[in-house]
Amino acid sequence: MERIKLKKVVSLIIVLLMAATVITACDQGTGSQQTGTPVKGKTTGKPAEPVEISFLHCWNGGGGNFPQDPDNCEVLDYLAEKTGVRLKMESITTSEVEKLNLMFASGTMPDLVNAPYWSSTGGEGAVIKKGAVEGQILAIDEYLDKFPNVKKLCTVGIAKDFYQFDLHPPEYEGKTYLIPQQTPDGTVESIINFAYGCYARGDILKALNVNPADIDTPDELYNLLVDIKNGGFKDINGKPVIPAGTLHNGWDYTRFLEFWSDYNISAYREENGKIIHYIFSKDEEEKLLFMRKLIKEGLFDPEAFSNTVTMGKEKLITGKLAIFGAQPMTGDLMTLYKTNPEMQYEKLGPFKNKNGETVAQVEKKGRSGFPVMFLSAQTKHAEDVLRMIDWINSEEGLVFAYWGIENVHHTIENGVPKYLPEVKEKFAADVTNKRDAGLWLMPQFVGAFSADAKWPKDESELNEDEKLLRKYQALTPIVLIDKVSAAYLGRSYPKRQEFLEKTAQLDYTATLRQAYYVDTDEEALKMLNDFRQKYIEAGILEYVEYIAEQVKGRDDVGF
Repeated sequence: MERIKLKKVVSLIIVLLMAATVITACDQGTGSQQTGTPVKGKTTGKPAEPVEISFLHCWNGGGGNFPQDPDNCEVLDYLAEKTGVRLKMESITTSEVEKLNLMFASGTMPDLVNAPYWSSTGGEGAVIKKGAVEGQILAIDEYLDKFPNVKKLCTVGIAKDFYQFDLHPPEYEGKTYLIPQQTPDGTVESIINFAYGCYARGDILKALNVNPADIDTPDELYNLLVDIKNGGFKDINGKPVIPAGTLHNGWDYTRFLEFWSDYNISAYREENGKIIHYIFSKDEEEKLLFMRKLIKEGLFDPEAFSNTVTMGKEKLITGKLAIFGAQPMTGDLMTLYKTNPEMQYEKLGPFKNKNGETVAQVEKKGRSGFPVMFLSAQTKHAEDVLRMIDWINSEEGLVFAYWGIENVHHTIENGVPKYLPEVKEKFAADVTNKRDAGLWLMPQFVGAFSADAKWPKDESELNEDEKLLRKYQALTPIVLIDKVSAAYLGRSYPKRQEFLEKTAQLDYTATLRQAYYVDTDEEALKMLNDFRQKYIEAGILEYVEYIAEQVKGRDDVGF
């Protein structure tokens, strides 16, 4: 009897040991879970060992967000620990369209790609759409219920017309291929204020006794540039300044032309009771002549449209540009301000537009056009990639993305993350320290969220560059237009594809840039009108007439 009892006890112990072994194996991700391959009908956990995911950041110069030594980066190590994903990163210094075309043509695609998606009808968006339609991008619908934070990214903070016509164009047949980024959380406060404008060196304004707020018309801007040219001002190397300029590839010279802007959300305008395409507006002629005047009189950088990223940054951080047009570039300029605080740039105006209104950042309710992430249809690690994105966009992951590792980079006080004093000091001393910690990279994976809206910082918590940015943002109002863009009404035009094919090689921006440098205004205006004629021959007037018909009787359409 005793032996029988003993056998039963031994048998029970063996069964329990076997069960524990199975449970341990499951916890460690053995079998199908070890490689991240999904078990049918279930969401997999992270693998026992980090899975290496190839990641392409398809933005010209975007590698500047990468830590210098990704293999020895605490934040990336922590990401691997929490999600089971180790990122193998690649960036580009060439055209985004070029890279995407090459990637799809070669059939060699990383597991995960981040790229611009301003529209599905041209540029990078058209290339991405073609890749999706041809089956090179993974449709992620079957995963969305498993990863609710990814699902939120695909629905929140997106303008309704962009959602319908660009994020889910008819060619996608209802499938979801793209994961939006940098979209707001649905509130006005969450919209990123980019503070675009024209910025002038403070010491030059002071020397000329100019109040930056007084420069709000084209004549006042022109007169200021003339005074700068004649003022003998120098950069930090003792060389003459350039009165006005831009950063790489002319970005963003259009800020010098905002006087002719309006609160527009499409390429169409309503002038004198008639709808026209914007290139036929009288404003385009005035803008052309104004820019020519600046260039001809030596008031604008002749290299502006050929500046590389390096050239543009060098001109910026040496104070060589007396006035530049772009975002305020506060992070890059901190180095200059440490040695030459008197050179701190001030935002001019704000400018007044042609209606006498303050030039604003015009937004639809929800964003139209944004960076997107997408997965290769051939990836063997779809669940791993989506698990990583889902975690980063969780409550815990968002704190990590912006603030780093708790008790290493930040602490939580009253529910609000704050950098540790020594970390804050380190990041303030050199902004590249924050980059190398991995904290410029992580927000690249975030969407449907606003750090500023979630954790509004007290003035005492702001770094010097953040204080400046907030000051500039206060001068840049955001105007919300809660309407459908007139451009979308043309998507159903029967001859639209024919029109697009006829105009595919017509480059308005390139034509303008050539016209800026020809000998006479007459020749420049002829180039503009010749371009307009090509658009007329391609059928733009009929196209616009169709849109005008669609607009009739509707009050929800914006131009």
